[in-house]
Amino acid sequence: MPIARQTIVHPQAGMTQRVEKALDDLEATYARLPGYILGFQYKPESVPGELGRIAVWRSQEDADHAAQNTHVQALRATLNNLIQGEHIERVLLIEGTPQNLPKV
Repeated sequence: MPIARQTIVHPQAGMTQRVEKALDDLEATYARLPGYILGFQYKPESVPGELGRIAVWRSQEDADHAAQNTHVQALRATLNNLIQGEHIERVLLIEGTPQNLPKV
């Protein structure tokens, strides 16, 4: 069953562009790993200063395996040094019939 992982962060003052680059680097790395379907970065209109990313995976196991990748862990450590407080991580179970997801 496909899942999505959501990350929500609040950049430290003056670090927004570096956080955006770190999120892009993380997504580019995920895109080369097995089970990755698609992903993107976003900025909520209603929450100034918040940034996030969503990655869709073929399965929870694929997402968990990717999280153990040493390069991914290094990128996440870099990201953690650029944000305020803790980041929020959510696993979103994709239910029903997903529409227009690429076939993997």
